[in-house]
Order: sequence, then C-alpha cells, then structure tokens
Amino acid sequence: MQLVSQILGSNADFRLIVETGFTPFPLNPTFRTYIFDNLAEREDGLLPNGYATASDLKIMARAIISHPHLLDVWKRMGYHEIIADSENAVVQLTLLDLCSTGVFSSQTVAEKLCKLRSIRFPLTDTVIGNVLLLFRQRLSDVGKSLIDGFSTARNMCKADVLEMCLIDLLDPSRHLEQIDALDYIISLIDDPEKRVLSALEKYNIVEGENDPSRSHRFLKYSLVVYRHMLRFGAKSPVVEYLMREILMVHTQLVDTDDADKLRDADNILDEYYAADVPFDRSLFPLFAKCLRAKLIDCLFEGYLPNLFESEVQNQQFMIFQTPEVDVLTSSTQTKKLQQLWLRDIEKCIQLDEFMNDRFRRQAIDFLALCSINMPF
Repeated sequence: MQLVSQILGSNADFRLIVETGFTPFPLNPTFRTYIFDNLAEREDGLLPNGYATASDLKIMARAIISHPHLLDVWKRMGYHEIIADSENAVVQLTLLDLCSTGVFSSQTVAEKLCKLRSIRFPLTDTVIGNVLLLFRQRLSDVGKSLIDGFSTARNMCKADVLEMCLIDLLDPSRHLEQIDALDYIISLIDDPEKRVLSALEKYNIVEGENDPSRSHRFLKYSLVVYRHMLRFGAKSPVVEYLMREILMVHTQLVDTDDADKLRDADNILDEYYAADVPFDRSLFPLFAKCLRAKLIDCLFEGYLPNLFESEVQNQQFMIFQTPEVDVLTSSTQTKKLQQLWLRDIEKCIQLDEFMNDRFRRQAIDFLALCSINMPF
C-alpha cells in the first residue's frame, strides 16, 4: 500500500506510472458493493491475496477524481476493467467529499454525477443502491438531493429512479441488515405495495411454484426485511407472498440444519403467525411431509383451531397468545374456507400421505374434533 500511496498520492507521478507500467491491483469482488463508512470494520477481514485492499482502492479512487485521464492511461496499459472496478469508490468518495463541504443540494449533486458520467462512469443501479446505504442515516436531509441528482445524471424520471432503487435494495444478495434506506424509498414510491411485490417476484423469492418441494432451504432475506414488510398488513399480497416463502422453507428444514438459520426461520414464522398472516392452503401437501414439529404444531394447534373457532386441548404452542383470525368478508366465505381445509385433511388421511406420526396424529385428532363441533 505504501507504493500505491507514493505513486497515486496527492501529486500523482504520471511519468512514473507510464515508465513503470504501474497499474493498481485488481479489485476484490467484495468491493463492488462496499460501503466506505465500514472501512475500519471490514478492512482487517479482507486479506490482499493479490487484490487491492479497501485502502488501496480509496487511494486509486481519489487519484481518479483528481486526474480523470488516469482511466485512459490504465485502459491503454490493459486494465480494461478500471471503470467497473473503481466506479463504486469514486462515486461514494465524490459524494462524501461534497457532503463535507456543506453545499449538498440537488444541483450540486447532479453536477458532480454528470461530470462522472462524462468520463464514462455509468452510475449503475448497484452503485446508486450503495450510495443510499452509505447515507442511510442522513436520508431525511440528503435523500431528495441524491434522488434528484441521479435522476438528472441518468436522464430518468424520479419515479423510475425510485423504483430502480427499490429493486436494487431488495436484491437478496445484498443481505440487507438495516432498513433505513429501504424504508425511505418505500415512503416515496407510488403504490409501494404493488412495486414491492413486483420486485419480490422479479427475484423469484418464492421458488418452485410448480414444484414447491424444490424450494430453497433457508430464508432469502434477513429478518429485518420480513418484519418491515408487515407494515402493509397481514392480508397484504406482499406479506402473504413472504409467508408462502417462510412456510415453504419450513417444509424443507430438518433439525440438524444450521442452528442460526433454524432460529431465524422459527422466529419469523412465530412473528408472522402472531400477526395473523394466513397459511397458504395450497401448501398443505408439503405440510404433510414436513419433518419438523414446529410447522405442524403451528398449523394444528394454532392456525386451524383459530380458523374453526375451536380449541385443542393441552395446547402448548408459542410464547405469545394465539392471534385472532380476521373476520372474513362473510360467514359463507369462512365456511367455504373451512370446508376446503377439511377436504384437504381428509384427502391426506385417505391417501396416507404422511412422513411422520406427529402429522398423522394431529390431522386425525383435528378432523375428529371438527366432525363433533363443526358439522356441515
């Protein structure tokens, strides 16, 4: 790093760069989504291994900001990925420097970003998402200027920029752990529920629609994302869509899976159940094959008794009270839903489609209870 600093410092020696053929180390792929306020925290955990470190990247980015023609110099030397490798750092440091001046407005942000576009930085969707995360705790002050600036620089209307930001922030590969930026974008976007659902479907969060048994084994988001989506309400298409993912994941889990992932899956199932999010009846064949007691108990000792307004003796379920199922639009619809569940349970019993005795016992007991208390 000392050599990098010497060559690319505040007085970059272009003669030395050309004569020695100096080019920076290639970029560690991690830095494509790196947020530079985490420098001290993450630098120690990323050994060079032939790649540029975060500190190297910052030095390179500042050299490019001061001397943009370095991009052409390095491209002629064969470093053809220089723009893609340096864009994230250059954009973030440019905006951090601008923010430190106290002159942070839609106009000044747009001017800086347009200048970066003029030297062939594309301002990718990922980079814009990174900037929102960088300023996540200050978006109430600078968010409008950022959105307006990117709208101008990318020649996009504000609504399209907001939707682009939403889609990028909901990319499961981001492993979003803080909700500030996502909450800010959702608060500004038109018809947010529809847009969020569209983004979730874009990333195929619920996999295996035709063959649910091929679903992924663990949750695609951190728990903060699932919790945040409850803002739309238990009967929201967004929440019901995520509940479907949660239930499908549970049907694939076994008790020997990673303990942390099991705990997360159990916790979010508890929370969605407590919020009275309905179970997807179409997944019942998967419930019948579930190997863990958690989901089976949740279904037969919680959701279904509540739907049928009955009680299961010796119920020992979760640490919270069983929630009330919302009143459906009519008693006729309620009875129809009850009949559909009973039909599915009877079908499973007749076909003997069970993977474990616990499900068999609970299904038979529940059906017997309903035949006594809920004659149709």
